[in-house]
Amino acid sequence: MIRNLAKLLLSVAAALLMPLYSTPTFAAPDARALLKESESRHRTKTQQYSGDLTVVNKEGKVRKKGWNSYRQGYAGDSKNLIRFTDPPEVKGVGFLSLPRPGSDNPDQWLYLPSMKRERRIAPQDRDASFVGTDFNYEDMEEFDHEKYKVSLQGEETIDGQPCWVITAIPLEKGSKSIYQKLILYLRKDILYLVREDLIRKGEKEQAKRLILSDIKNVEGHYVAARMEMTDLKKGSHTTVTLKQISFNRPQPASRFTLQNLTREGGD
Repeated sequence: MIRNLAKLLLSVAAALLMPLYSTPTFAAPDARALLKESESRHRTKTQQYSGDLTVVNKEGKVRKKGWNSYRQGYAGDSKNLIRFTDPPEVKGVGFLSLPRPGSDNPDQWLYLPSMKRERRIAPQDRDASFVGTDFNYEDMEEFDHEKYKVSLQGEETIDGQPCWVITAIPLEKGSKSIYQKLILYLRKDILYLVREDLIRKGEKEQAKRLILSDIKNVEGHYVAARMEMTDLKKGSHTTVTLKQISFNRPQPASRFTLQNLTREGGD
């Protein structure tokens, strides 16, 4: 999922397989150039997977859900559909995100079978929890570096892997981000995001941390099969595990529509 569990997404970014030794050397690293190269390598036409989602609150109570996810496009032009499959109380709940022409923010809708209607996610609700998880609706968008002022902060080793550390500040051209700054950790060898620290507006300390791990090569693309978002203030965390991942499969145009979102048995 997307920053974005879209970001959930970036969340689920995949990468073109490229041998380690062919990785370009950035003698004078530039944050924008690194992010462009990362996007170039990881861009795919489509991605789909089934996933397990586990929420653990600060008291240790565990809630689990299953879902299917479909994406067409990448970053700023992506369409995403998520459909929960279990347990019974959430089965059929759907989430649809579509790019909106002329705006930096996508259109988002949540469908609740019990109400038999969709609900549009208003800009003021972007900080609301996504279906009781530690992801909010803005986190469900895929990260698009073009919407940020970026700069290289330095280097750091994460889990034994040297990483570039990049700060990203929303440009706010029509965007209503709830964050004032993101700190991105990009693995040097494959230019893949492995960690993201999120700082809300008006706050000095980071509010949440996203860790991407269990990086695999699937069908010639890198993908993090495990994503964990921790709310550092609440003390809760949400883990997403990806299964049955595939890339560049043709997606029916009808899949990313409100009609499909609200259709019983739609996927």
